[in-house]
Amino acid sequence: MNNILIPTQFESDTIDAIKTAIKYAESKSCTIVLTTVTDVPGSIYSPSFFLRTAVPEMTEAQHELLQECKSIVAATKNCQLKVHHQFGISAPLIKNLLEHFSVGLVILTQSYKSNTNRTQRHLLQLVSNCKCPILHMGYNKEERDFNKALYLEHTQTKIGIQDLQKIVSEKFSFKIVSQASVFEEQKPEDITPYLSETISKNNIDLLVETRKPEKNRLKKRTDSHVNEVLGLPVLSLYEERV
Repeated sequence: MNNILIPTQFESDTIDAIKTAIKYAESKSCTIVLTTVTDVPGSIYSPSFFLRTAVPEMTEAQHELLQECKSIVAATKNCQLKVHHQFGISAPLIKNLLEHFSVGLVILTQSYKSNTNRTQRHLLQLVSNCKCPILHMGYNKEERDFNKALYLEHTQTKIGIQDLQKIVSEKFSFKIVSQASVFEEQKPEDITPYLSETISKNNIDLLVETRKPEKNRLKKRTDSHVNEVLGLPVLSLYEERV
């Protein structure tokens, strides 16, 4: 399960996600799946009508961005690119989608997470309840090697740093070199000075945290608050799995 799913609107940060996916794949064979999601029309007049409208229209800029993504992936020896258009979304559909493409990592861009489209926000909530690791891209577009990580240990987390490192080592090459306790009542900006010092001192380029399943209800926000302040990518691991 080395394939990577990237939900996209074909914004510019999709290219950053593609480059990150290639770096994660290293030399392993990998399929990168760019996925769009669209509501199913309320009334479909005929199967032929649905087939004619099944592929979302793209602007010229989006088409050019897709071509650039294809060129970047084509330049690698081990990766291939697929584009999947998903109509309608539900927990079973997401589960089947991840299984069908043998997805081992989902990458979420800032542009996708900030979108207010109801269907896309529903996808984000459903993905967060899946057991697949999720990489939240940071605001800083600087390319990173993902060598050293800081573990953000939440108060209700039952996973210690040593146990987490064992699980991480099964799928990722980075090492957790430091950890910090994060309390629910803390605001991200309150712990920024402490975390920034730790990050700078240890040359950290990735944050790691765990998540637990939540009820499927639409939220205004589904992203990690900490990476908004620090600008670093955040790898979120499903706690039940670890």
